[in-house]
Amino acid sequence: MRYLTMSDVPSGDAVVFLSTARAERGQRRLALAVVLVSGAIFLVLAPFATRPLGQVWAFIPIYESALVVNDLVTAVLLFGQFSILRSRALGVLAGAYLFTAFMTIAHALTFPGLFAPTGLLGAGPQSTAWLYMFWHGGFPLLVIAYAWLKTSDAEPARSPGRPAFAILGSAAAALIVAGGFTLLATAGQDFLPAIMQDHRYTSSMNTVITLIWGLSLVALATLWRRRPHSVLDLWLMVVLCAWLFDVALAVVLNAGRFDLGFYAGRIYGLLAASFVLVVLLLENAVLYARLVETHDNERRERQRAQRAEEAATTANRAKSEFLSRMSHELRTPLNGILGFAQLLELDAETPGQRDGVEHILKGGRHLLGLINEVLDLARIEAGKCSISLEPVETGDVIHSALDLVRPQAAARGISLSTAVVWQGHVLADRQRLQQVLLNLLSNAVKYNRPEGAVTVSCDAAPSDRCRLSVADSGPGIAADRIHRLFTPFDRLDVQEGTIEGTGLGLALSKGLVELMGGTLRAESTLGVGSTFSVELPVADSPMPRRTQESSAHGADARSMTGSVLYIEDNPSNLRLVERIVSRRPGVKLLSAAQGRRGLELATAHRPDVIVLDLHLPDISGQEVLAQLRAHPGTREIPVVILSADATPSQATRLLQQGAHTYLTKPLSVAAFLGVLDELLARAVR
Repeated sequence: MRYLTMSDVPSGDAVVFLSTARAERGQRRLALAVVLVSGAIFLVLAPFATRPLGQVWAFIPIYESALVVNDLVTAVLLFGQFSILRSRALGVLAGAYLFTAFMTIAHALTFPGLFAPTGLLGAGPQSTAWLYMFWHGGFPLLVIAYAWLKTSDAEPARSPGRPAFAILGSAAAALIVAGGFTLLATAGQDFLPAIMQDHRYTSSMNTVITLIWGLSLVALATLWRRRPHSVLDLWLMVVLCAWLFDVALAVVLNAGRFDLGFYAGRIYGLLAASFVLVVLLLENAVLYARLVETHDNERRERQRAQRAEEAATTANRAKSEFLSRMSHELRTPLNGILGFAQLLELDAETPGQRDGVEHILKGGRHLLGLINEVLDLARIEAGKCSISLEPVETGDVIHSALDLVRPQAAARGISLSTAVVWQGHVLADRQRLQQVLLNLLSNAVKYNRPEGAVTVSCDAAPSDRCRLSVADSGPGIAADRIHRLFTPFDRLDVQEGTIEGTGLGLALSKGLVELMGGTLRAESTLGVGSTFSVELPVADSPMPRRTQESSAHGADARSMTGSVLYIEDNPSNLRLVERIVSRRPGVKLLSAAQGRRGLELATAHRPDVIVLDLHLPDISGQEVLAQLRAHPGTREIPVVILSADATPSQATRLLQQGAHTYLTKPLSVAAFLGVLDELLARAVR
């Protein structure tokens, strides 16, 4: 059997259980009406209680069978609430109803003339009467115990241990007590005074019944005094009133068995056993309806959440495809622009040529930076930005960023200084952290006053964190504009063309720092300057790494020999690579504009290196890579992916599928030649 737990019940148990919900005015009125009607009927029947009626023997088993069923069901429902609330008071009350059910069974079995002339279980003439007394005296005593166990606050006293053991213990106790009373009333009846003689009461009955009736009155008074009253308390008081009417008609006012009082009293007893059962069944129906409603709402919420998750997945997939496509479409033309400009820069002979090429490269790199920032920001918002966290030495990354920004600062007469108080490692992505510091330093130089100063500091922060700060001596930012600092494309009303920038750097930096588990804050004072602080978790120092020498170290690059196959359908990109490879006279370049033609050339010529684009007119570059890796003759040829798709997930996936290197467009001529030299030198060895 599985017991209910609080997780199975709708929230707000203080208002849904009879034992915890306070009795409201409408419920009090209903209970009072039931008591008044019962009292009125009692007053009508009381004068005729001694009138003899016929001996209807079927009445006893019918009445007591109904009584047993009512009490057992009530006990089960109360034990159910006990298993949830763990209230000792509820456990005692459930045991009280179980005790009455056991006593009713014993009373029926020992009733003289019903199953045997003197009753079963070795009963005598006094057994049934004494069992009635024990029964009607035991229940009020247990109700008194229930009332005293109830605490005055809203949280009931809780029973320790598993509820199943407590329920079994309560049931066993009820059975043992009922069995003891039955044994006393049958085998030990000689030790008890005679209270019945030929179906009539003796004088000793008056003393015994006064005690029994008094216990019911004490139980009623105790419940009344233990405030506040719950709904269960209210209906228990109604039960005790009916119990008093039962005892009065069946024992006090009547003359003996089978008179009007005998029958009417037992009907009152049956009603008394039904009041709490009825309200418990009604409550159970309400709880079940609420449970069904709650589960139905949860099911609808799960369906909505599932649909939202599917929509989010679809949106993320579409966003990833869009980013990949945009990366490809924007980088492809830039590849030709910057690639040929780099070649022109290498071949420029006059200052005018060099100046013109420099303007081309500057404009192209500015556009490339803008594309990278827009795509990076979009990846962060889409949750697709790849971060590789590792221990990063703060001094190293600070000096690297300062070296990169030093020419820009020197051009404006800005002094750069450091104030490193704390030295160690932080948990970060080295490339991304340097990107953030470079952004902050670049802004500190651009928005500074002429001949100003920029200071980079590093110190410890609370909670095992490190604080990297970039402070400038610029004009500062007004307090009402600080909140706009990290808004994409918001340059705080800087006039277009006066200071180079896109308005994306700070927004991108904030997103990157938060991805690394850190925070980026800004403080500024008008006329004094601004300070941007990055806080990151401190990391342990890693083991020293062995420096790897380039495989092509010491080799004369121009003496390289070998063959390169370039699979690319864009003529501009093909001409660019042809021009780059022409700087290695001993290297032969093969080209294919389609994936299948590239596979044929790779199988026939076995080149030393294959350079592969991903977007081909017939089959994808990914499929070409898979077939190259599957064929025994081309399996060992290193493949360099050269693509405008710069998404990290794409690069990671293709490297895992067997690509040697993943280079992105626009192409860095120096980086491309370095990869070719390394692979060709390896092929020669």
